[in-house]
Amino acid sequence: MKIEQIIKTLQDHNDWRRGVGKWDNGEKANYFNTMSAYELGQTIDAAIERLQTLEKERDEARQEVKTIIKMWVPINFRKSFFSLEEGNE
Repeated sequence: MKIEQIIKTLQDHNDWRRGVGKWDNGEKANYFNTMSAYELGQTIDAAIERLQTLEKERDEARQEVKTIIKMWVPINFRKSFFSLEEGNE
């Protein structure tokens, strides 16, 4: 599933859930006429998978940067100017 499709589906569902946008005029009950619960579940699964992939890629990139810094940046400079602690996003 393309990211644009994931975003649109989840935005539409959230708008429906909140009763905003095209869903603010009493059409709340008609949402599942436009999409099945199965399709919504598939979209959520695709979003989870994509987020997990992005998290893994981020962690790998962070580790690579740490390795490069350890190889090329002097220790005293590293401690002063770089902070790659795990909690930073």
